[in-house]
Amino acid sequence: MEQSAFAQQNVERAIESANFGLTWTREFAEQTLNQSKAAMDGLLKASNKMAKDFESQSSAIREHTTTLTEKALSNSVDFGRKCLRAKEPDELVKLQTEFMSEQAQIFAEQTKELGQKIQNATQAAYTTLADTAWKTEQSITRADQSLKRHRSEA
Repeated sequence: MEQSAFAQQNVERAIESANFGLTWTREFAEQTLNQSKAAMDGLLKASNKMAKDFESQSSAIREHTTTLTEKALSNSVDFGRKCLRAKEPDELVKLQTEFMSEQAQIFAEQTKELGQKIQNATQAAYTTLADTAWKTEQSITRADQSLKRHRSEA
């Protein structure tokens, strides 16, 4: 009779061990899925924000480039008109020098502004990624702590 009670206890322990292992595996899988979901949610939010920021920045750059083109073309047309009114060859040389100087100034100013806009866009993208990484890490840490509390209560 004792052998059957001993065998019964062993069977019960084996079932408890199997259930514990199954429960632990299920909790571990759930935690992993929750962490993966948190990471993917963060990545999607970051991707959307970066796409919107990029769209906004590319629009600003397009406007900036259009302004540069307008100024350069306007300067070229003015140069052409002045050349048509020139009466002496040395006047043409003077006009050419002024034109080149104005063009260089226009391009220098616009390049500086464009460089600043690109730098700002890059900084915004970096900030978005860093913020998303931090939020994802915090979310994973909270999920991990929650699972540890759940295990200690069980």
